[in-house]
This record gives sequence, C-alpha cells and structure tokens, in this order.
Amino acid sequence: MSVEFKVIQRSNPQDQSAAPLYYAMAVRGNAVDIDTLSELISDGSTVRQNDVYAVLVGMVNVILRELKEGRVIRLGKLGTFAVSVSSSGHPTDEEVNANSITKARILYRPEKELRNMLKLLQFKKQNPPSPAA
Repeated sequence: MSVEFKVIQRSNPQDQSAAPLYYAMAVRGNAVDIDTLSELISDGSTVRQNDVYAVLVGMVNVILRELKEGRVIRLGKLGTFAVSVSSSGHPTDEEVNANSITKARILYRPEKELRNMLKLLQFKKQNPPSPAA
C-alpha cells in the first residue's frame, strides 16, 4: 500500500516575482467514519460492532470532559491530547487574565509508533487526469 500524491504549482507568497514551483501534495482517500471504524475493530475481535461503537462514542465524551478540566489525555500508542491557549501580551503579570486568551486549541501529539509509521510510508504519484476529448 502507498499514499498517493499529486503535483501542484504554487507561487512564493513572500516573493511574487519568483517563478512558481511544483510541490507534492498528498491525495486524501475516502474518510473512515465511526461506523466503519467500529465495524473494522469488531471484525478483528470478539466484540460486537454496536459495543465497539458505544465505547468509541463514550471515549470521545470522556476526552471532551477531561480536556475541559485541563487534563492531558494519554491514549497509549495513539498519542496525547491536551489544551493549549494563545493570549495577548501585557506589560505586567497582574494584567493577564482569562480575557487575555485569544484562542484555545487541542494539541495532538502522536506516540512513537505512529511517528515511525510516517518514516516508512511509501508514496505513489497520482496519474494526471486525461485531457478532455
């Protein structure tokens, strides 16, 4: 198996006079939704699909609740989730308060096994579309 990529042309936004260059861009395959994921997990185990589905939905709910509490979620080989914030700067620490926060986001950090998988990926150039007749 390999990840397909296509070739796209982009100009340099920092130097509009520079000649555009060509870059590889991963082609995303079909999405795997929670129903399909639970079916695939069920097929490889003795657990029924609806039970797997219930556990996955429950896990998402617990992750949301724990992230709202500022906790870090460590999911073993899958990776770690945590909340991060951006804020405006102030001259003194007393001026920094909750209103200083401009954006919150969820950080995801994959564990070693997933990071290593990226090093082993194989890539295949997508065939360009045939010209219209």
